[in-house]
Amino acid sequence: MKLRWLLPSLIGTLLLSANAAEAAKLKYWRFNAEQNRIDLITDAGIQPKAQVFLNPTRLVVDLPGTVFGKPKVSQEIGKRIRFVRAAQFNRKTTRLVVELASGYTLSPERVRVRSLSTTRWFVQLPRPERLREQPDQSQRSVDLPVPLPKPAGQVPKVGLVIAVDPGHGGPDSGAVGIGGLQEKRVVFPIATEVVNLLQRQGVKAVLTRTDDREVDLAPRVARAKGFNADAFVSIHANAISLSRPDINGLETYHAPGSTSGARLAQTIHNSILRTVSVQDRGVRQARFYVLRKSSMPAVLVEVGFVTGREDAANLGSVNHRSKLAQAIAEGILRYFQAK
Repeated sequence: MKLRWLLPSLIGTLLLSANAAEAAKLKYWRFNAEQNRIDLITDAGIQPKAQVFLNPTRLVVDLPGTVFGKPKVSQEIGKRIRFVRAAQFNRKTTRLVVELASGYTLSPERVRVRSLSTTRWFVQLPRPERLREQPDQSQRSVDLPVPLPKPAGQVPKVGLVIAVDPGHGGPDSGAVGIGGLQEKRVVFPIATEVVNLLQRQGVKAVLTRTDDREVDLAPRVARAKGFNADAFVSIHANAISLSRPDINGLETYHAPGSTSGARLAQTIHNSILRTVSVQDRGVRQARFYVLRKSSMPAVLVEVGFVTGREDAANLGSVNHRSKLAQAIAEGILRYFQAK
């Protein structure tokens, strides 16, 4: 029987401030130009406010009770959207502004401000359109509805079980990249942190190997089956020739024909792209043993190329690996939250 429940505020609960009385901090923001979307992460719960101003058209998102902690940051975008900037508006409010290029506007009623948790929000913009007539000069701004953040759900009475599989191990180092960076030394700390994050959310999570030893593919799948796992997530790092350091990016795989595997792969893939700086090489199908032999939804995440100039530098960073672990854990939770 599949579980139907909401986990408490996803991974956002891991970011709650130690002192609720203090102002929240804007820990992350990003404008995705391909999706026309802003993603926001704070370290404590917030309730944004949003307006569309006319003449010229710009979207303003205020984060009351939030500090930015740095000078104004501006990101140039392109033809229809000039830039997005973030700054401290006043002592307790951080403001983000999306300014459209001259001659373009957007429909306020099509802007969506939504929460994934009290600490994770996104703003979905419609595609900017050419201004066909002079707007009503008397209408200076439009307040946008911002629903309250999603309430915390109930911890399941029947435990969810996730098998997390760090690739390779022992004498099998996996791929070896720039500077001798070994795949097994990249993926094991990521997998271990994913398990720890899930366990903090009340999820039973198990590793297919718990130390630096070689484990064949069949026992990895058998371990997941033995625990009656609800999902199997294998974590690897990619490689190509050391002569191609220009090849970098995230790839996530599922078995051909697996609808649930495809959905799990896409959810984890999107979660990583939202919060981690990595190129997108897409969700793909493959007949890897651990995918086609698993009886539960199964995915294999290639977190980057150890042979890639950008990826190798990032994968050698403890902070980057931790961000990957948080994004993978959040993706797993989102998948089961949506069931």
